[in-house]
Amino acid sequence: MPRTREFDPDQALEDAMGAFWEKGYSATSVEDLVTTTGVNRYGLYDVYGSKHGLFVAALEHYQRTVISRAIGELEQPGAGLAAIHAVFDRILGHVRSGKGKHGCLLCNTAEEVAPFDADAARVVSAFQRRLARGFERAVDVARAEGDISSDAAPRELGRYLAGLIQGASYLARSPAGPRQIEDFVRVGLRAIE
Repeated sequence: MPRTREFDPDQALEDAMGAFWEKGYSATSVEDLVTTTGVNRYGLYDVYGSKHGLFVAALEHYQRTVISRAIGELEQPGAGLAAIHAVFDRILGHVRSGKGKHGCLLCNTAEEVAPFDADAARVVSAFQRRLARGFERAVDVARAEGDISSDAAPRELGRYLAGLIQGASYLARSPAGPRQIEDFVRVGLRAIE
């Protein structure tokens, strides 16, 4: 007789995402995941196959939820300079409030896991392309509206701004304080003045 699933897989995924975000892939044990989700290992394995399967699902969930909220303005038609600033303002707000102390799960994964894991690298690469494209489109709109120099190169600036976000995420997880991160972002944004 098959076992009945007695948990909400979406909530378990959300909870597991939080555990991986806080501790990283390697430092998060299966026992941590069981404790965090309240689901026994057999239930997690039945749905996600393994710790690794759960991790990849958590990365994809993070991309759909957290990243969509963080950069949503960039993906709206007509997004321009105001959207770029809104994204960075939101990130700095998280840093100031202490909510950003874990950085970005996908940026953390780019450093910790992606160099050795093709599945994680695939999700990280999709995130990086999405971020760069969003900024590229916003730079293109800002240039057309005269908000930034007509000489601005949208593709290069899009990639640069994506890198600036990733750098800020790295600093958020480091011992750097909010002021240092704000200075880093403020100086970096001069590229679009």
